[in-house]
Amino acid sequence: MKKSLFLCLIAGIPLFLPGNENSDSFQSAPLVENTASAQTAVQLPDYGMYTLSCVTGGKFMEVTGNLLYNEKFNDQRKIGQNAASITTGETDGWQQWYVIYKLTVGDVRYYHIRNVFSGKVLEVPKGTTVVGTQLQQASESSTVADKQLWRLERIDTCCTRIINKSNGLAITNADASTHNGKAIVQEIAGTGDKQKWVFTPQTADTYRDDQIVRFFNRNQKSQGAVAFDEGTSIPLTWGANKGKVLWVTQDAWDGSSLQANGKFDCNHFFSYGNSILIQPSATNWDNTATPSMTINNSAQGRPKQICNIQPNNTFAWPGPGVEIDNLVYLQCSEGRGLDPTNQSLYILTQSTGNQWSVIRTTPAGMSGQAAINYANGMVKATDGYIYSFGSHYTGFGYSSNLYVARFPLSNPQSWTFWNGTTWDSKPVTGTTSRITDGLGSSYVAYLNGKYILVTMDQGFNCDSSRAIYIATANSPTGPFTARKKVYSIKEYLYGKYARYYTPAIHPQAVNGRNELLVTYCLNYSACGVKECLNGFLDPYFYRVKGIRIPYSKIGL
Repeated sequence: MKKSLFLCLIAGIPLFLPGNENSDSFQSAPLVENTASAQTAVQLPDYGMYTLSCVTGGKFMEVTGNLLYNEKFNDQRKIGQNAASITTGETDGWQQWYVIYKLTVGDVRYYHIRNVFSGKVLEVPKGTTVVGTQLQQASESSTVADKQLWRLERIDTCCTRIINKSNGLAITNADASTHNGKAIVQEIAGTGDKQKWVFTPQTADTYRDDQIVRFFNRNQKSQGAVAFDEGTSIPLTWGANKGKVLWVTQDAWDGSSLQANGKFDCNHFFSYGNSILIQPSATNWDNTATPSMTINNSAQGRPKQICNIQPNNTFAWPGPGVEIDNLVYLQCSEGRGLDPTNQSLYILTQSTGNQWSVIRTTPAGMSGQAAINYANGMVKATDGYIYSFGSHYTGFGYSSNLYVARFPLSNPQSWTFWNGTTWDSKPVTGTTSRITDGLGSSYVAYLNGKYILVTMDQGFNCDSSRAIYIATANSPTGPFTARKKVYSIKEYLYGKYARYYTPAIHPQAVNGRNELLVTYCLNYSACGVKECLNGFLDPYFYRVKGIRIPYSKIGL
């Protein structure tokens, strides 16, 4: 929701920003004059979302590029100006920016300016001092870089001038243009309207987490699994593995298949049916430090494939899992083609190295049936039970019923199933026993006293409705709140809607901003276009993407 509040000082009285005590909303903080600096500094809250418009022409700063070819996500995309871009009543993310306090030097506060759509930050290309250089977006540097830092100065009584730390040049509307598409550049700081910017606060909203996206951009041959669908996570607490996180994938390409151009040969196929990555800590997003797990008893001779494909089947797709002491319990869907035939519960014995031992088990009720596939989340509750969430598709894949089973920590082979009234020995489909309904694909996790359901529109028929929704409940059996739309997927494959699926929630991925990490995957295909281009497959279209949802948006 846009708020008509300009960052200015009127008659010398500080203007307060709306907010509350949470860091994912705006803090009640005045614009502060910093008399220690040459100009009057504008002090914003440490974290807030804005649109930035130039006084000359009133156009909005935005990331340029062809949306249908995902160019607005790219590093080095140039910054321009345009009239307000609004879809279904909401300002598009490429015109929205998070302003994030980073550090203070000599009483001057410096900020990152991060785009909502791409998750990348505003920077001066290579930190150049050349006047007239067009600004760009780039991934946040692993160490704080002056070319990505900006100070804010009040100019006149209405507006803000934005100065780069590395060269002292100001963000400028080139030629004081009133036209759409004009470049946003850097020039010597002055007092003209072309350097005056109006910061209009916005309610904190979902944004693309570029750090997470880059974590899954695994581009080295030695990295094991480098492209895959699905990405559930299992935090570890046992022994030397405390703080590590397992990332579980389905069909995966090995790094050895990467060609010199960083892509895959169209004549090749994925390397194994599933894999697990071992992240060294929940805050270490260096993908070169995250190896693939191996096993020593692969039935298919694929040590990086953790779940074996059963006889007469063609897939083994693991999903959610949970740690109990030194063991990890992992649900695995099994089937042929695209049809499920069974499911199992794998037990992984932890090792401090990359090679773990695994066995396949078949709990009664959970295994031996495929009507309800318990691939939609596992939660370790404080009542001594693990709650496992499953689904049954209805409505030709556009809708589903969600169910819950449970087993005690003391006996993971003893499953019982909620039938709408009590816990039964067998799973039962139908509306009476469901805990809620979902859309094309769903996942359930737990955080801050809430069971959180993420569900998203059917992603394979390339429909125009491509939304992600959140609902919450106080109990694993519901009831859940009405679904709230939190994001629209704007991913394309060569100009057409890219297919997507496998959402997941990652409560352990705390970033200190009160924001929930949700991931989804693309599927190498789209309606009406070939995925193979000039003999190659681009792994971008078979990798996990991440978004951050403010807790305040979903009642957490």
